[in-house]
Amino acid sequence: MMIKKFLVLTILFVSILNFSQEKLEPKVDERIEIVSVVFRLAGAEEYSQNDNKKYVADINTYFDAYKNSEIIEFIKENRNKNGLGYDAVMSMALHLSFKNGKFSLIKEKENSLDKRWEKVDTKRFVSLLNQFYEKTDFQKFFDNHAGEYKKAEIEYQTSVLSDFNQDWYSKFYGKKANEDYKIILGYGNGGGNYGIKIHPEKSKTIVNAVVGVWSFDKDGNAKFDKNEFQPLLIHEFNHSFVNYILDMNGNTLKLENSGKIIYELVKKDMESQAYGNWETMINESLVRAAVVRYMIDNKYSQKDIGEEIFIQEKRKFLWMKELVDLLGMYQNNRKKYPSFESFYPEIISFYNKLAPRMKTIIADYEQKQPKVQSIFPDVRNKNDVDPAIQEITIHFDREMAEGVSISIGSTGKEHFPLKKLVGFVNDHKGIKLVTKMKPNTEYEFVLTGNKFKSKEGYPLKETVIKFKTK
Repeated sequence: MMIKKFLVLTILFVSILNFSQEKLEPKVDERIEIVSVVFRLAGAEEYSQNDNKKYVADINTYFDAYKNSEIIEFIKENRNKNGLGYDAVMSMALHLSFKNGKFSLIKEKENSLDKRWEKVDTKRFVSLLNQFYEKTDFQKFFDNHAGEYKKAEIEYQTSVLSDFNQDWYSKFYGKKANEDYKIILGYGNGGGNYGIKIHPEKSKTIVNAVVGVWSFDKDGNAKFDKNEFQPLLIHEFNHSFVNYILDMNGNTLKLENSGKIIYELVKKDMESQAYGNWETMINESLVRAAVVRYMIDNKYSQKDIGEEIFIQEKRKFLWMKELVDLLGMYQNNRKKYPSFESFYPEIISFYNKLAPRMKTIIADYEQKQPKVQSIFPDVRNKNDVDPAIQEITIHFDREMAEGVSISIGSTGKEHFPLKKLVGFVNDHKGIKLVTKMKPNTEYEFVLTGNKFKSKEGYPLKETVIKFKTK
């Protein structure tokens, strides 16, 4: 998941021969909106984010009377039994056609509906969705927000697509294809980003990128920071050039042993990003390295390139620098390797050599991570902290860079004791914080590696500070 909040990037995006001549036009899609709404009403956490405050308020107001609809109960039951969530939800939405006010499942050349729907009565789901659409007059809700949708589409086009290099993919991968492709703004999806490929019976394969919308200005208009959203799009377009190769020529068997060894060592971090197996990890790391190659080829600054590698290492793709260099070797030897497929044996060799080194790589990385050395006054894990304390100083074991990232703990905002940041002290080896506390209260805050970094660029080892006042 390449995420702002969470990202399920199983996208299968592909370029076409005349890619640069095809205009990418982001759209808000009624199928996406209604399916995300019913899953929101069913309590699906990943579809219940509140970033789009005005839109969420409108959803709650408009659909409150329908929150006990039959489709909501159907979703709750099948979500628990079959794990319907994240990309499975969007897979269903995009396997629907919508004509004359009715939804129906598309007919495909090959079935690509997410496997989590295999044991679900999908015809029943579609029937209940149609009932919900009619009873709620969903089209009225959708039409009421047409102006907001259009503003978001124009903003994405202007901010994200204006200098997006569509030609790079076919050149880099040495592959031409003829799929259609679409960018869909999941207006009510929050931070989730999904890639869904469908194979209509009588037309070209369609590859859909569903882009979450999570940033808004004071007037509630969607905003797309190029530095945040363009790398996401670059990432997503890579997947279809990468994922399928693992299933070719016995590559899965050739990589299985080393893939499993590496995955077990970083399993916790991979699972937290919804990467539940070694195959996904391999494909994700290749895609992320390809993003860096895109940045290099398209003259991004060294600072931005370094930051991208830093982000991937923080996600525990600790072999990212080496993999980026390997793909550079591929680019410099295109006569020998005319396509990414032809280069894949070198990738297999890379991971087979990486596996026995991974424990050392992890230990070295963790040794380089800055850590909290002490706290003054020493409040951590204490149950008798004086509520009159007005300042806390966090001491690190090495010099830190400028960034600060402190988040609210699991106990919530009411138990966050920090009022103000004073700044770094002790030659940037400490940071002073102003506190405001009440008696007999539990407090918690988290120092994260999102911005806290050592001078050398390594992220702080995440540290939870908990205590209780007397």
